[in-house]
Amino acid sequence: MSKRDLKIGLSVYLLVLLLTFNSVAIERASAVGARETALSLAVVALPGYFSVFHNQAFLTENSSSSLSLSYRQPYFIRGYSESALSLVYPTKTAVFAVGVTQTAIASYRESNIGISIAKELTGKLSAGILFNYFCLNFPEINRQKGSFQVDGGLRYQLTDRLSLGFHLRNIVCSKLETFQYNLSFPLQIRGGASYLLTERILLAGEAVLERDPGIGIRCGTEYMIRRTFRVRGGISTNPFQHSVGFGYCWDFCQLDFAMVHHEILGYSPSFSISFSL
Repeated sequence: MSKRDLKIGLSVYLLVLLLTFNSVAIERASAVGARETALSLAVVALPGYFSVFHNQAFLTENSSSSLSLSYRQPYFIRGYSESALSLVYPTKTAVFAVGVTQTAIASYRESNIGISIAKELTGKLSAGILFNYFCLNFPEINRQKGSFQVDGGLRYQLTDRLSLGFHLRNIVCSKLETFQYNLSFPLQIRGGASYLLTERILLAGEAVLERDPGIGIRCGTEYMIRRTFRVRGGISTNPFQHSVGFGYCWDFCQLDFAMVHHEILGYSPSFSISFSL
């Protein structure tokens, strides 16, 4: 059996599990943004163009409006893709953002659309919240089902170089029931820090807690070779993965690429492009 056949088989097997069990847990798309992916998603305490998906409190670090697009092909499986869009709009009183994701494999689709608001509470403390609607389609019956969810996060700037982040995903979820099964969205708790070691070296790390698979650790680093060019790498557990990537930025545009390796399923490329408006 070839690796490609094995990957497709595993994907179909997971989809069959989803469609047959009475009560299963389902994950919303989380590997959004090539910079974030290259850092093994150790970004709960990092600002970025895709903070609307990772920690809404860090949206307050955005000083200008931005439009960002992300695309990922998990494990090089043909017809399997994850795409995302982020739109950020800061005002004098708060920062507003819209985040949209879609996961597709063959005719099956999962979509998210969320609206977020973030506000600086003090000079060092910020908070953010995301109201999200998750929707999946059933191509065999040409119907859709959806669920409302709420995420929230905190940002604390301990020093000029050290930031702390805390985030809860799926704090509140409405039920998603079909004629065959019930879906549950697991609560995910993340906490971590980012530290600017030098003007060129950034370190980031976090711990992730879910009921299943338990506690995971993520670490990432970014090195600025030139003002416009950076290289990145990271490692994570549960499951064990390592990642590499790079980014190139202009005054108004940033282009990022990442490659993640799963110990069983193989490689997943990721691209993203962001525009400061």
